[in-house]
Amino acid sequence: MDWLCIDFLNSDWRDWRGSGRWENRLENQEWLSSFLQTYNLTAPLPMNEAYAASLLQLRERLRRMLEAVVRGDRFQEEDLAELNKVLALAPFHIQVLYVDEEGGYRQKQSSQAEGWPLVMAQIAASFAELLAPQHLERIKICDNEDCRWVFYDESRNRVRRWCDDKMCGNLMKVRRFRERKKEKG
Repeated sequence: MDWLCIDFLNSDWRDWRGSGRWENRLENQEWLSSFLQTYNLTAPLPMNEAYAASLLQLRERLRRMLEAVVRGDRFQEEDLAELNKVLALAPFHIQVLYVDEEGGYRQKQSSQAEGWPLVMAQIAASFAELLAPQHLERIKICDNEDCRWVFYDESRNRVRRWCDDKMCGNLMKVRRFRERKKEKG
């Protein structure tokens, strides 16, 4: 399941193997272009400094809020107020469209806003949707301290600990095995 807000949060990339490498993908025009295209969003590139700072601030705020959710804590009132301000940047309304290829009608969200304010509001709307009760226990942060990737746990019993069992999962299991072996001596 793809979530706009989760992909946005994961634009703060860290090397899961522990090298200490880090990349702010919001500064990478190629990544931004691909991100916008993936979610059918339109905004001018390269982005001006004011929007770059606003996006970074939004990502930090959403990350803080998500970490609170994962811990089972409440949001700071200030964070909730700021999230609602971002949502207000681009009020949405529903339009009904006829789609010939599908032979029927479908709904589409529409807004008078455009560009980065609309993109930020859609990210915030995606995050607000993620906070619905049926999703809350599925929001996870990878247990690999070097990774900390945000993911949506689609497993039946909702007990995934790592973003990817083959990468972070195997790495963490090998590290634990070596640690136990070292302790035995």
